[in-house]
Amino acid sequence: MPLKRLRLVVYLITAVLLANAAWAALHLFSHRAVPRQPGLGKINHIVFIIKENHSFDNYFGRFPGADGATTGRTSGGQVVPLAEASDQVYPDIAHSATAAYAAYAGGRMNGFDLIAGAVTLGVDHAYTEMYPGDIPSYWAYARHFTLADHFFSSIMGPTFPNHLMTIAAQNANVVSNPTIPSERWGCDSPSGSYALTVSAAGRNGATYPCFDMATLADRLNASHISWRYYAPGFGHSGYIWSTFDAIRHIRFGDQWRTNVLPWRRFTSDVAHGHLAAVTWLVTDTAESEHPPASTCLGENTTVSEVNAIMRSPFWRDTAIIVTWDDFGGFYDHVAPPKTSRWGLGPRVPALIISPYARRGHVDHTVYDFTSVLAFIEARFGLRPLTGSDASANPLRGSFDFGARPADRLILRQHACPIIPGVSISGNEQGGSRRARYGGNMIRLYNAPVIARITHRGAVLTVTVRNSLGRQTYDIGPSTRVLGRGGRPLDRAALSKGDILLRQGNMVQDESADSVTVTGRVAQMEWPQRLLLLHVGTTESVPTLAQRYGGPHRLGNIVVVLLTAHTRLLLPAGEAIDDIAPGQQAAVTGVLNWRTHALLQPTQVLVRPTTSPSSCTELPVSGAECPE
Repeated sequence: MPLKRLRLVVYLITAVLLANAAWAALHLFSHRAVPRQPGLGKINHIVFIIKENHSFDNYFGRFPGADGATTGRTSGGQVVPLAEASDQVYPDIAHSATAAYAAYAGGRMNGFDLIAGAVTLGVDHAYTEMYPGDIPSYWAYARHFTLADHFFSSIMGPTFPNHLMTIAAQNANVVSNPTIPSERWGCDSPSGSYALTVSAAGRNGATYPCFDMATLADRLNASHISWRYYAPGFGHSGYIWSTFDAIRHIRFGDQWRTNVLPWRRFTSDVAHGHLAAVTWLVTDTAESEHPPASTCLGENTTVSEVNAIMRSPFWRDTAIIVTWDDFGGFYDHVAPPKTSRWGLGPRVPALIISPYARRGHVDHTVYDFTSVLAFIEARFGLRPLTGSDASANPLRGSFDFGARPADRLILRQHACPIIPGVSISGNEQGGSRRARYGGNMIRLYNAPVIARITHRGAVLTVTVRNSLGRQTYDIGPSTRVLGRGGRPLDRAALSKGDILLRQGNMVQDESADSVTVTGRVAQMEWPQRLLLLHVGTTESVPTLAQRYGGPHRLGNIVVVLLTAHTRLLLPAGEAIDDIAPGQQAAVTGVLNWRTHALLQPTQVLVRPTTSPSSCTELPVSGAECPE
């Protein structure tokens, strides 16, 4: 080939390559640096952290300036205080679509006491909330950055359809988690597995939980914008939350290996200078905060992830959104607005953490999961996926790009109670019966049981036993004694036969807890200082389709052992002898879940007589029921 022709060919090839490179650079620049909303160009990394199963009131009901609540209304019309929540709530409360609608109660938001797992032996788990000291780091983020108090789950239902919304802005008509509890959802679901569906026209159906719908990842791919999805891998219980497993072309495509990564790699990747433009981050079950998992452990995990970003150069141009996927059965007083056949669902907490988040701000704007997608789309100039993200507010009220960037807020992880292991299958039905059959439960393998307690002045000498043998140790005045759920417990409440865990200078009685038990008086024996309470436990009743079949309250008896120090609060004009069967009573003390005895009651509140109740013969006095 003549030299001139060769030079011409090289010149043309070079020109084509340079043109393509320039086009690609311009294309990428147009999406990364020219966002639709002014100021968004200051954000180059968006991290979407998705936790599990808590309502807004359950975490931030007491937060100053937020639309929170410290009391809730029950299905019977009573206004009850929201008690302090346990670190590990057990049993798990139902959070299916049917349970959510039961709690919603036509917008009255007073049906939470009817759903399975809400009440156990008269102890209400649904009408509870965390105090500031229970989740100090989340409250610190809320005080320093932005807390969104009208952020709703997208779907009136559980995890799976809501997680679909976080990647696709649609739920594929799905309203339930996949059936056949296993560590595999999506395209890896066992043969025969299905998720319940409701069409836009209201028709009920079912589908195998593997789809080929467009996702935000596809939009990012088309615009050459990097993304990663960090989640537990195959073989881990949290693999069910690796939502791209439900998208066929990603699950069986090349990006499943390159873009869907083990969740524990996130902090290491950030430390080594790797952070995609868009990142989703979910954890394994123990760190997820899904009851009965520990809130403390989950919060500390979030802190480590946020700290990793704040300690890196990425902090200066990153927006972090932390939210929870559904209400978890916990009380919330704000009725969700109706935007579609499937939602919105109950409120969930949302924290917006960024140098450009409004400082110390409570954002009252209505948002949902598609608002985060709309925010990403606005930043990178992407087309909406559906009408949901097209109409969603893209978190405009949470940012102030004109203000001086906020400083980092590096937090320390705080001390947790002893945390037993958990087994979380993703079952949405709730209740203790369901937990025993493939549900979400605390696992206490070969747990030590108290065999003997000896009193030696200010010291208790405790002997515990399990299959490995016996162990004896002292519990002194400096020993931290906790009950089930991590709340402080008087060591005098420790009983032979209780499960007692030990960690350093801390012991935890997994059989006892400081609670308030509500029920109806079955019988009162004041000379013997005994009170019998009829108490309820809400359980689900599965149908042949394994759907939540509505509330079912099981009866039981709790024996209250009164003391001379118990404070009795009686109806006006009534004396102790006037207490009659059928009167409602609320007793605060230490409930032994194993024996159904309530010890060390500090207060008994008796309400006026309403309706008679069946009488139960007291086993101690032998007194007969009145005619």
